[in-house]
Amino acid sequence: MITSANEWDAERWPNFSPDEFKCQGSGELKISPVVLDFCQAFRNMHGEGVSITSGYRSPEHNNSVSSTGMEGPHTTGLAVDIGTNTQTQYKLIRFAMNYNPQAMGIGVAKTFTHIDFLTTDNGDKYAVRPNVWKY
Repeated sequence: MITSANEWDAERWPNFSPDEFKCQGSGELKISPVVLDFCQAFRNMHGEGVSITSGYRSPEHNNSVSSTGMEGPHTTGLAVDIGTNTQTQYKLIRFAMNYNPQAMGIGVAKTFTHIDFLTTDNGDKYAVRPNVWKY
């Protein structure tokens, strides 16, 4: 788990910065290299910028912005929301379903797509994975 900017590998994730994945409430950073590798691989395939709309969320911040409360997917460091429009959303979903490791949670909203890599190893709460849903 990446928890500080000092642990950031700029060669591995050249198109992103730690600030993009920090909690927008607390400023804390806690993000899995699996998520970062996925975002970089999608950026490489897509050939255009990729906008991270939400990375890690502290339990308190998540509770204030999400119905998933204090223990939502973003609090694990294994989830990311990527800004999408209709065209990029299809590309992202197709990419996520064929990526290895495969995304286990895909949430579709009008302006973003949620991707997570949660399994039952992360708790019984994630027993319904793989899963795709619409907000």
